[in-house]
Amino acid sequence: MTIQSVFRRANQICNRELTRLEEAGLSIAIMYWGFMPTHYDNSMHRHSFFEACYVVDGEGEYIEQGKEYPLKKGTAFLSLPGVWHQIQSETGLTLVYAAFEVDEKHTGSPYLEAYRHLAEHGQPVVDGADEQPAGHLWDALISMFQTPKPALQPVLSHVSMSLMLSILSLHGTQQQDTPEAGSDVAAAEENSLFRQAKLFIDDNLGEELTLAMVAGHLHISSRHLTRLFQANLSQSFVHYIQERRVRRASQLLLQSDLPVKDIASQCGFQSVHYFTRIFTRRLGVSPAKFRRSQFTEGRSGKEHFPPNMS
Repeated sequence: MTIQSVFRRANQICNRELTRLEEAGLSIAIMYWGFMPTHYDNSMHRHSFFEACYVVDGEGEYIEQGKEYPLKKGTAFLSLPGVWHQIQSETGLTLVYAAFEVDEKHTGSPYLEAYRHLAEHGQPVVDGADEQPAGHLWDALISMFQTPKPALQPVLSHVSMSLMLSILSLHGTQQQDTPEAGSDVAAAEENSLFRQAKLFIDDNLGEELTLAMVAGHLHISSRHLTRLFQANLSQSFVHYIQERRVRRASQLLLQSDLPVKDIASQCGFQSVHYFTRIFTRRLGVSPAKFRRSQFTEGRSGKEHFPPNMS
């Protein structure tokens, strides 16, 4: 099988069957998987979630907050929540990636703290990852799509969860000593409020969500809520709402046969025209075209790659 057909099959199956990974004490939501035979450039952008990438072949650069990191075969790089980044390559990268976040409702505190620490202190680029467990697990995942024989879903799930944990180990740094009791009480309260705000937003994406409404739910001022989003994600409340709605819409476009107008409504957009404008602005492709091509036809080249997906 050609790499194009292998990656096309991996895109189809992973984005259909591996949207949530779970084991005792840990639940991870997968926003999307990407297997790209040839990835060139994308625009400077950021996410509110993790995006772990691995270079199977090729050369390029990863740019994060003004710093350039060389990319080559075996390099792993991790885009952290809220961090501006960009990928560039003149000759093209054979690239695999997974966008994910921890489901805080169903994850125990040890894992929560580990991934929070990763979000704050994670090492963005690691060379020689092909000699580390993460690289071997990416290779193992790809190998499952190299023959026509269907890969067993439990095996895919176990390998994928192991991959997520290996990413935590690969890009993580040693956590500092626990601060003295009481010294971080205020910070913990702020983190709790921010988590509650995000959960409330996710649970009510189909409804009208205003700054005053969410602040009222948390019993804090609108100004306080605005500061929480700026401090934690360096983005506005409105920007975050749009990002979550577009992400939910992209999942429904991939995983359901709902009409675009119904998806727009379920994701809280006031009209299908407004939905199309926002979706196209964020992902660089219309909802209809995204549904036709994204992760189903395989992409190879600049003209096929939505600029804001990775």
